[in-house]
Amino acid sequence: MSEAIVKRMMWFVFLVAASIVATTVFACAFPFAAVAALAALDTEYEDGAWLVGASWLANQAYGFGVLGYPLELQAFGWGLFMGAGAIAGYYAARAIVLALKPYGMIAMLAAALPVAFLVYQAGIYAGTLVLTHGEGAFRYDVVRYVATVEVIGFAVLLVVHRIAFAAGFVTPNAIERA
Repeated sequence: MSEAIVKRMMWFVFLVAASIVATTVFACAFPFAAVAALAALDTEYEDGAWLVGASWLANQAYGFGVLGYPLELQAFGWGLFMGAGAIAGYYAARAIVLALKPYGMIAMLAAALPVAFLVYQAGIYAGTLVLTHGEGAFRYDVVRYVATVEVIGFAVLLVVHRIAFAAGFVTPNAIERA
């Protein structure tokens, strides 16, 4: 296995481990859209969905296994809607990032998170149509808190990405090479 592949795998493992830390801090307000936006900016096309999915799986496993999420069908359903929304957010952010590539990295950075967040929230909203007890998911204070967590999470991920890039753990963004 090449050194580049090993470093890339270490970066993915780090991001999944960071998902567990973020789950401890934010629990149900995990920054899935931030992870989706970073994946849209940073990964090869196929890798992005895997990264978002692995982060979701780590979040769910830690939440149910350690934090005591209730073992009920509704809780599993919410988890599935969050995962589907996060992966859809990745694909939407990836599409906007590629569309904005001619306009530079600032445009891509400015658009990736809002698009991922809106699509992720659409997935959550879809959950409110199917699952019970979801009416509180779209109160202003809840959406504002989740948006704040997403912005903070995205900023932290971008800083960590730059540090990892400087240390040689990640190569230039996939989008920059596309």
